[in-house]
Amino acid sequence: MRLAHLMVRIPEYPPSHVFPCAALRQLLAVGLALAVSLLARRPAQAAEPDPWFGRDKVMHLSVSFALAGTSYATAAGVSKRTSVRLLSGAGFAFSAGIAKELYDQSRGAGFSWRDLTWDAIGTASGTLVAWLVDRYLF
Repeated sequence: MRLAHLMVRIPEYPPSHVFPCAALRQLLAVGLALAVSLLARRPAQAAEPDPWFGRDKVMHLSVSFALAGTSYATAAGVSKRTSVRLLSGAGFAFSAGIAKELYDQSRGAGFSWRDLTWDAIGTASGTLVAWLVDRYLF
């Protein structure tokens, strides 16, 4: 008697054909680390008062990234809806960036669209990473 017809095939989790999760996470981590290290090493020129790649831009990127991820994770404890989590993460982080720029303007430093651009990049990156972790690891 052959037992082959009684064996049950257990599918792999997660299916490798759906999403190459490990490869994307590694690529994203390497790219983000490279971008942050390049931004931190590049000196600002004295001729330009608000350079695109100044040291403060690294702070805008990293703080927005952290706020978006933390807000997404906090919303995950409150709501099961992905849309609520995404809007909470992105909304809180970007609102903090706008508030910082309004504060800078009120004390005479001026509103910087470049700072806000880096806030948007950090917010999008942090929200994306939080969503990927939520989707493929939890």
